[in-house]
Amino acid sequence: MNTTAKVEFASAAWVDAARAVLEDLVATHGDENLKCSVCEVFSDAPAHVAPSGTAAWHFYLDGKSVTVGVGERDDVDLRLGGDYEAALPGARTVYTPEYLAEREKQAPDPDAPQPNIQGDMSILPPWIVELHNRLAPITA
Repeated sequence: MNTTAKVEFASAAWVDAARAVLEDLVATHGDENLKCSVCEVFSDAPAHVAPSGTAAWHFYLDGKSVTVGVGERDDVDLRLGGDYEAALPGARTVYTPEYLAEREKQAPDPDAPQPNIQGDMSILPPWIVELHNRLAPITA
């Protein structure tokens, strides 16, 4: 896969890129005791990304294996969602330690769209931020 080519956020090609990154991360960092699942759902997605208007993807981590797919799933531990356009800036931002520290200091903007989170974010392994950071530079 060309890791410099841009792919449309939450598109099938983007999910393929996420799969490749997750497979690499799980091979490197996977832990036999790790088991968790995530689904992300974005409303008002462009029709060329999701003809239904809802772009979604999911993954299941199980020890040293991962399953990744397009579409919504209800049988997950953590479900995240929000407006597609509102999620784009964050999806394109690399989360450096400095960025994360600065973000912690800032008061939340009450006028900014808030993500919908169902489940406990602490179930995610600490290396999951690397998934985000590898996808951010290629996210169009």
